[in-house]
Amino acid sequence: MKFLFSISLLFATGILFSQIQGNGGVPKGLKQKDLSKKIDHRTFAQPNIEELRAEDALVDNTGTAPWRFGFKNYTNLGLNNSGSWINIPNGDRIWLLKVSCEKALTVNLTFSNTTIPEGNELYVYNDSKDFILGKFNANHIYNGQLGTELIPGNTAIIEYYVKRGTDLGNVQISTVTHGYRTADEFQAKAFGGSGACNMNVNCPDGLPWQLERNSAVMLVSGSNGFCSGALINNTLNDGKPYVLTANHCYSDPTNWIFRFNWQSADCNNPAASPTFQSLSGAVLRSRRTPTDFCLVEITGGLQGNTVPLTYNPYFAGWNNADAPPTSSVCIHHPSGDIKKIAFDDAPAVSSQGMGSSEANSTWTVEWDRNTTTEGGSSGSPLFDQNHRIIGQLWGGGASCTNLSAPDYYGRLHKSWEPANSTSSNQLKFWLDPNNSGTEFIDGYDPSNATPVAVDPGVTNPQGVSGTFCGAEVTPQVTIQNNGSDALTTVDIVYGFDGNQDLVFNWIGNLAQWQSTAVSLPTATLTAGAHTFAAAVSNPNAGLTDENSNNNSVSSSFTIVIGGQSVQLNLVLDCYGSETTWELQNASSTAVYAGSGYPDDQPGLVTLDPWCLNDGCYTYYIMDSYGDGMDGGFWCQEDGSVSIVFDGEVLAEILESEADFGDQTSLQFCIGQSGIEWNTDELVSLWPNPISEGMINIQTGSEDVSVVSILTINGQRLSSKTSSSSLVQFDTNRLSQGTYLVEIVSGKERKVLKFIKTR
Repeated sequence: MKFLFSISLLFATGILFSQIQGNGGVPKGLKQKDLSKKIDHRTFAQPNIEELRAEDALVDNTGTAPWRFGFKNYTNLGLNNSGSWINIPNGDRIWLLKVSCEKALTVNLTFSNTTIPEGNELYVYNDSKDFILGKFNANHIYNGQLGTELIPGNTAIIEYYVKRGTDLGNVQISTVTHGYRTADEFQAKAFGGSGACNMNVNCPDGLPWQLERNSAVMLVSGSNGFCSGALINNTLNDGKPYVLTANHCYSDPTNWIFRFNWQSADCNNPAASPTFQSLSGAVLRSRRTPTDFCLVEITGGLQGNTVPLTYNPYFAGWNNADAPPTSSVCIHHPSGDIKKIAFDDAPAVSSQGMGSSEANSTWTVEWDRNTTTEGGSSGSPLFDQNHRIIGQLWGGGASCTNLSAPDYYGRLHKSWEPANSTSSNQLKFWLDPNNSGTEFIDGYDPSNATPVAVDPGVTNPQGVSGTFCGAEVTPQVTIQNNGSDALTTVDIVYGFDGNQDLVFNWIGNLAQWQSTAVSLPTATLTAGAHTFAAAVSNPNAGLTDENSNNNSVSSSFTIVIGGQSVQLNLVLDCYGSETTWELQNASSTAVYAGSGYPDDQPGLVTLDPWCLNDGCYTYYIMDSYGDGMDGGFWCQEDGSVSIVFDGEVLAEILESEADFGDQTSLQFCIGQSGIEWNTDELVSLWPNPISEGMINIQTGSEDVSVVSILTINGQRLSSKTSSSSLVQFDTNRLSQGTYLVEIVSGKERKVLKFIKTR
């Protein structure tokens, strides 16, 4: 039989930021120094391992239960009876709890009666903080429950972030599982441990099966075993996230985990575990013992009620007819390894295998091309020669050491609508919801829905967004052919500020899904705010566009005549989502702003230069946590800011000044109100650079002048009023850096620059 095996440690070295489960993010608690010393710590004693092993010896090879790797400590730990609260400077709060299982190899958790209001976040991570699950929100909870992946080591830290002004919600841990036989004795069943004859799904033989490959998933069942399965289509072609697997894989699916795209990039076995994506939680739809099928619907982590498109999902087609396939293919995860593929090049045979109580309940296959299945392949889909699912793996004796042994698949034909069945033990109710009566359907690829014949689209406006230091703009758009017919001509109708009265006639030849960038004529506009809009029409000289939903684009931009280019260099810490900023002019009007930066991507942010008129400005930077851009104990990456004009730093926040609280500001001026470099040979200063002592300033005039020393960002340090053409200042109190000398005489203003070297 194909039994359930352990889900071993599959994770490559290095810090994992929610690659496994959740929406990504960085826990706020990681900012806390000596975190583990500050929080409530609950420890569970080591169970009687010898007694557990004796029980396992009686069950492991019977096929009646999952392969057990852990002992469940049942508990009731929650916000009201455990954990420690930490107050954040901005009024938010963090609840933290540390749980340990003595001498455990792994720890995994089950949450019950858990609600996470919008704005709050739940994380789970290990004691060394290099393995992070989360962030979890309401989208990951089903019926108040959530199961976590295995945390390496014997300790898990639970962090619940409560945003100021939101409801508290509830967090309750009902099970802490002590992993006692995972990494050490069943390492061979983990990544890279399947038999050597197994063929990676991306080997040349598997190339015709790339879509079906994307339907195959690995299931973590009950947090202590694994199976295989596949996304399966229904007659509505709506991306309903149904997964077909084996009934003997069943446990409460509320805590199941579904792994996508865990596969080698090519035919070779990689040196380290490939990355993958994961969704958690499902609801049972139907299952049946005589054909060993189980159909569940994924509930957690969905986008628009389906699997996120970034997971490249494919919902495999099916055939419920009685006729045997002329050949068969299975895509599976043998022994908990990466995705493999097996081939039976002969017709499958109808049989009554695996002790089924029902005649002709199974397909019998014998694998060819030196391929096979193994334990952990249970529930994997069997495809016919037309790439449609006809069953799921029940069991058998095939392995790399017994290639001629048969395998048995529960037949979809017998699972479809058995006599006296209801929605709870048949497939028809779920996979043919509109009662079409069809015997087969093809797969559904949400990223490539069936196209119409004539369908030009326009997207990606360039050169007409942001701010421009000049009157001219050159728009660019991308046209794409989404239709099955070649696109040879199309009109691009465009314009500015609501006047869409310009036409550009494009001529070319684009096959389906091809695109090209089109540059439109340069336009000269006045200073101020503007809008741009473009649309495609008249495809192929008069044909009807069959899809108007992708025909238009628009953007907005600002023209500044005679503006100066000023660069903001923004360096983030690990908590970019906390940072927002705004640049205001002298009238306190916002002219630029920034926010929405990602977590866990410290470093310099690439920003377009500001285009600013002459004047003085204030740059405000805010931090929602209240510690500025201080990376904290764990991040070790502090942020900084510099505002640069003409190669000179006008204002800055150094890394040593990163902890500015919830807000700070910088002031600077440019142009007539600030820096104007002098070209009058009669005005000069010396010595320059200067290390100490007096600096001499030649004003170029014997009229009364006000001479001032300013910082490079315009802050006035010292001033003298004099009618002499020579003015002196003592520089000994100035620190090392660049300074300005401002000379104001009547209506004239002149500025010079000097450098203090020490």
